[in-house]
Amino acid sequence: MILRGRVWKFGDDLGATDLVSAAYDNFGMGRKWDECARHLLEDIDPDFVGKVGQGDLLIGGRNLGAGHAHYYAAAIMGANAAGIAGLFGDTMGGLFRRAAIDFGVPAGPIGGISDLVETGDELELDLMGGIATNRTSGATLKFPKVDPIILEILGEGGSTNWALKRAGHDKAQVTAA
Repeated sequence: MILRGRVWKFGDDLGATDLVSAAYDNFGMGRKWDECARHLLEDIDPDFVGKVGQGDLLIGGRNLGAGHAHYYAAAIMGANAAGIAGLFGDTMGGLFRRAAIDFGVPAGPIGGISDLVETGDELELDLMGGIATNRTSGATLKFPKVDPIILEILGEGGSTNWALKRAGHDKAQVTAA
């Protein structure tokens, strides 16, 4: 799996409630991802939603996705509904990463990624090959390859669809609803 997109870089400790404020918890609880998307990063950059595009990549520093797991769905799916194709940081909590993968959104820690890019750069992430390439500067970074089972889950649009396929059923509509 290769992701390629424009970078939006943020610093350390960008938490779930920085992505979508807890003030909009009712949208997350109601699985209203488009509503969550309208409020993406509004406390940090009120104009962000008007600038982000389909396929863009959000890059954080240390501790991306910090905070209570209750807010992960709104943050991850709000970002995805706004066009963000993947969430990566120098470090990331395992529960945040797992929640993203469960929803079919590529995410994970890539040590040194925040030093590789700046906002506006074009980044290519070869998750299977373990190579990040800043297509703007030409700089590269190796990282551990993403496990094939994770790539399968992402390819199916999340863990529910992956499990249903393995059981011989059609895809669910739960990730998009």
